[in-house]
Amino acid sequence: MRTTLNLEDALYRRVKVKAAREGRTVKDVVETALRSLVGDPAMDTPEPRRVRLPLIPARPGRPRLFQGMTTEEIHDRLAGLETDVERAGPDDLPA
Repeated sequence: MRTTLNLEDALYRRVKVKAAREGRTVKDVVETALRSLVGDPAMDTPEPRRVRLPLIPARPGRPRLFQGMTTEEIHDRLAGLETDVERAGPDDLPA
């Protein structure tokens, strides 16, 4: 449905900036705000958004601990490291 809203200039500018920062349209930001105001059940499950994570380059000469591993294998290795740290006594931890 199409409608016309008369908004204060300052409010519209803030909405436009928010939309630009989030990579969304002004329509999407206004629609989300209205849904949250009236309690739309669609707000319970937001759409997933892509997140750009920074790449962290490996240092030359350092072993590549997770190269060639599946996600599950990496998870298992990290869980094992956490368990080792939890089991370590105060004398086992570096100062």
